Amino acid sequence: MHDLETLWEVPRKPKGVLFVAHGCSHQGSDFWPASQRCKHCLGLPEEMGVRAAALKRGYAVVAVTSYNRDSRCWHNTQAKRSEDLKRLPSILRDVIQEEGLAGLPLFAFGASSGGSLALRLAAVMPEVQGVICQITPVNPSALEVDGGGSRRFPPTVFVHMAQRDPEKAETVAEAIKILKKAGTPATEIKVAPQAVTAALLQRSDQIGGKQAKAIVAALKKGGALDKKGLLKLDPRSSASTWRQMVEPVAGGLSLEADVSQIGELLNVAYARHEIVSEHTAASLAWLEAGGKKKMG
Repeated sequence: MHDLETLWEVPRKPKGVLFVAHGCSHQGSDFWPASQRCKHCLGLPEEMGVRAAALKRGYAVVAVTSYNRDSRCWHNTQAKRSEDLKRLPSILRDVIQEEGLAGLPLFAFGASSGGSLALRLAAVMPEVQGVICQITPVNPSALEVDGGGSRRFPPTVFVHMAQRDPEKAETVAEAIKILKKAGTPATEIKVAPQAVTAALLQRSDQIGGKQAKAIVAALKKGGALDKKGLLKLDPRSSASTWRQMVEPVAGGLSLEADVSQIGELLNVAYARHEIVSEHTAASLAWLEAGGKKKMG
């Protein structure tokens, strides 16, 4: 039917649909745990958290894997030239029709490359009634049209890590300015760095309490954390040696970039360019109100 991997899950009493777009180096199957039906699913903690929050709130969750499997990013360009935007509207409409979800609100969530994709999808698919754009919005110029104003965009929540990603913060500020000028409700959530704790690590269903404490202890012993428990270095940095520190207590968990449960959670703690799940429910509530209520 379609040549892009598509996965979805529908709660017992759905009240809406949430399309979720992964970031670069990822795929739609990251949002589900490995199973007999999806042996290649990774079940990464933040993707799983986004899915769980949406299902709990009554949303059917639909994930699609991007066309480009080299960079594993979305093809973020004009709709007529984008291999992804050529396909996504019909894929989503087919799933909605097959599952009897027609007429329910459709929101789009995306992180990094997926954040840009979610906004571009909203511009070409009138059914999209709200967007949660994490980390990377489109270039603000893409929101403008000749003579000022804006293309058709629904209420939009920007979730970004302003402290350690200031360039993206500037882009978000400009995007919000353009959307508000056009009368489109827009708001932002700024995600700050946080301490690496056992509770944070247990956001992964693959990390138990005892192991989580051992990982935190290993990071402290190795000097990776400051007195407040904050990471001293970006976990993605070549200077960071967190993998060597936690390997003895990793218990067989992958430490590979973009695959590691531990790595993703450390990226969240450092708060620079990572998908984050904890604001999903609040973002959905804001969109449900049409952007007419104060966030939180």
